[in-house]
Amino acid sequence: MPLQESTLRVAERPAIIRVVDNQDMEDSTKQVHIATPPDPGRLLLIGALIGQEAPIARLLHQAGYRVIQATNGIDGIDIAREQRPDLIIIDRELPVIGASQVMKVLREDPDTKTIPLIAATTQAPDDTTEHNDLLWLKAPPHAIVTHIAKIIAAARATDAQTPTLLIIDDDADIQRILMLRLQQDGYRVVQALTAAEGLMAAQKQAFDLIILDLLLPDIDGFSVLGALRARNATATTPIILLSARNSAPEKVRGLQLGADDYVTKPFSPAELQARVWAALRRYEREAGANPSTRLPGNVAIERALRRRIDQSAPFAVCYADIDNFKAYNDTYSFLKGDAVIHQTANVLLEAVTQQGNYDDFVGHIGGDDFVVITTPDRAEQVANHAIRNFDLLSPLFYDAETRKRGYIDALDRQGRPTRYPFVSLSIAIVSTAKHPIHHVAEVAQRSVEPKKRAKEIVGSNVAVEG
Repeated sequence: MPLQESTLRVAERPAIIRVVDNQDMEDSTKQVHIATPPDPGRLLLIGALIGQEAPIARLLHQAGYRVIQATNGIDGIDIAREQRPDLIIIDRELPVIGASQVMKVLREDPDTKTIPLIAATTQAPDDTTEHNDLLWLKAPPHAIVTHIAKIIAAARATDAQTPTLLIIDDDADIQRILMLRLQQDGYRVVQALTAAEGLMAAQKQAFDLIILDLLLPDIDGFSVLGALRARNATATTPIILLSARNSAPEKVRGLQLGADDYVTKPFSPAELQARVWAALRRYEREAGANPSTRLPGNVAIERALRRRIDQSAPFAVCYADIDNFKAYNDTYSFLKGDAVIHQTANVLLEAVTQQGNYDDFVGHIGGDDFVVITTPDRAEQVANHAIRNFDLLSPLFYDAETRKRGYIDALDRQGRPTRYPFVSLSIAIVSTAKHPIHHVAEVAQRSVEPKKRAKEIVGSNVAVEG
C-alpha cells in the first residue's frame, strides 16, 4: 500500500498532478473558468520552460495570480529573497545551476525557507514510484490551478516549527487512533504501513520522532530499528517501539539496539501522547545532537571514534571547516550564517551518500566545524565531492551585487578593514592507512597540520596528512 499522510497538513509534500486527459493545455486554457480567492497570491516561475509566454504562465494569469518571472536559478534566488512570493515553481531542467541546487538554497535561506517549492516538468510521471514536489505541466488546467491553490492555502496555515512524526505500523486502526490523537496535539503525522515504506519515508525527509511497531509484515521491527540507527540522518532521532510482546528480554533488546522507549499493546493513547512529549523534550535537552543541524554532536562523535578504535577497524576522519565564515556571518546576520551551516551539513551528507559507505558518520562539532568518519579508501572521494558541491552553492549565499563584485568588505578579529573572498570549505583528512590511531585525542592532534595546509590556499581544498 502507498505511503499515507495526514490530509490536514500537506504543504511540505504536495502530491503530483496526475494525467486525466490528453487535451493540450494551450487549447484548454481558452475555455477554462476557475473560481479563485480574491487574492490568490504571487507566484515566482523560474526557468524558460515556464516563462511568461508559456501556457502555464498564461493559465495562472487567467486564474488571477500575480506571476513573477526569472529566466535562471540565480536570478530566481535573488527575486525570491526580495519579493517573497506565495509559491515558487521551478523548471526541473534548469541549466548550469540546476533545480536541485536552487531548491537547496531556497529551503535553507531564512528569507525563503517558509515559501513552498514545486518543480515543473513535461515528462509524464512514473506511477510506480512516489512523486513529491512535482507538477506535471500537461495535466488538465483545472487540476493544476486547484493543486496550486491548495499548496498556498496549506502553507499559509502551517507552522514550520511543528514537529513531524512518522508512524510505522501495519494496523490501520492503531494508525487512525494515533494520527487523530497526535494531530490534536499539533503534530504533523506521516504514516507507513510497512517497514519498507517507513525506511523510504525516513530517507526522504527528516522526522522529529518515529513510532515503530515491532511486528511488521515485511521486515522484523528490530531490523528496522537497527537500519534507522545505522543511518546518519536517523542516528539520534527519538524512536518509540510498539509491541504486543510484554517480555523483559524483548524490551531489553529494543533498548540496547537504540530505542528511546518501549510501549506494550494494548496501550493508552493518553500515555503514548505523554511518552511522545517526554521523548521530544529529552531530545531537545540532551547534547547528543547539534541543535542547529540536528547532526550528532561531540558526545556522539567521540563514541563513533572510540568504537572504531576499540574494534581496530580502519577508518579515516575528514575535518571540514568553512573559510571566511565569520566575515559572512557579521555581514549577513547569524540567520543567514545558520543557513550556510545547514547547507554545509547537507553537502557533507550528500557526499557520504554518493561516495561513502552505508555506515559512514557525519557529525557537527559546533559552529562551522564538521567531521566525517569514513574508510581510508573513500575519504578523498567523499571530501572532493563535498568541496565541488559546496563551491557550486557558495556564490548563491550572496546578494547579486556582492556576487558580481566577488568579495565582501568586513572587519577582521582585530577590527581592521579587510577584503574577504566568498566562503569556501577546507577539509583535512587523517586516517589509519599509514599510521594507527590509538585514542580519540590523537585524531584532533594529527589534523592540525593538514588543516593548516588546506587553509593556506585560497578557495576550497582537501589536504591529507603526510
